[in-house]
Amino acid sequence: MRLPRVLLLVLVGLLLAGCGGDRDDGTTTSSAGAAAGAFPVTVTHARGSTTIEQEPRRVVAVGLRDQDTLLALGIKAVGAMDWFGQGTFAKWPWEDWGGAPPKVVSTGGFDIDFERVAAARPDLILGVYQDLKKGDYDKLTKIAPTVAQSAKHKPYTMPWREETREIARAVGRTQQAEALIAKVDARFAQVRKEHPEFRGKTAAMVDPSGTNTFVFGSTDPRGQFLEELGFAPSAPIERAVKGEFGTEISDERLDLLDVDHLFVLADRNTRGKLLSKPLFRRLDVAKEGRVVELPYYDAPQYGAAVAFNTVLSIPYGIDGVLKQMAASTRTR
Repeated sequence: MRLPRVLLLVLVGLLLAGCGGDRDDGTTTSSAGAAAGAFPVTVTHARGSTTIEQEPRRVVAVGLRDQDTLLALGIKAVGAMDWFGQGTFAKWPWEDWGGAPPKVVSTGGFDIDFERVAAARPDLILGVYQDLKKGDYDKLTKIAPTVAQSAKHKPYTMPWREETREIARAVGRTQQAEALIAKVDARFAQVRKEHPEFRGKTAAMVDPSGTNTFVFGSTDPRGQFLEELGFAPSAPIERAVKGEFGTEISDERLDLLDVDHLFVLADRNTRGKLLSKPLFRRLDVAKEGRVVELPYYDAPQYGAAVAFNTVLSIPYGIDGVLKQMAASTRTR
């Protein structure tokens, strides 16, 4: 299965409020700790259930975006995955690690380096935005209590609100989570109010970096983001992805991309893989200038913010998408 190539400042300052630092011994601290009576807590997930006896002080995130949610809650993970592999980890515009980013606990890709996880001396491991296999989960639980992906959703499709709440329960900060969610909800509602023209218009997001074009469905974080802006998913694309988070399409099926608004995760070295194709240029969406490019690896990385789709990255992603759409309209 191909994983999303995520796979992201107006509200970021608000979301980061209360972030603390690391003590000299590396123990994670923050200005606002867990709520009274939050522990012990038992979290149920796809690999069973995990009981966390007391407030964790050293959290390792093996979920591909779990460190974002922790950071929004005021917790700096001591270890995280560098799955992007482009030297951008801990440099995202929406993240502020205060000069103390997590140690990398991946092997330069999507694989977990278990020795690095153990070396971080965690008392909690989060793998919520992950697809932890039983063998990997068993290895992690020998290191520290581990919370795996949701049992209710396919891997990498858990909605950001549920993910935020799940992680918040594990670290005893459910009230902070609800406040963060409310702020992001208000931002989405503001966009829908200010842009009623989005309502009912079909939209899709694609990644052209591979041999074929990868289109994301409505269960993927990118599809979820577009729906929250007010757009509607494309029925032909939904049939093509068959309930998965997305699928590759050949040039012969580029007609699937003829939606009202197409968002392309494009950088200098990848944009031409789709935008210059003769078959694509014949589509109405291309001829009528309804294609919006979202820089992914390139600054300002709006596409990456949307791909992360966390309570921390969403405000930055919203601002970026609106800015790129406005720029696209001016150049028509």
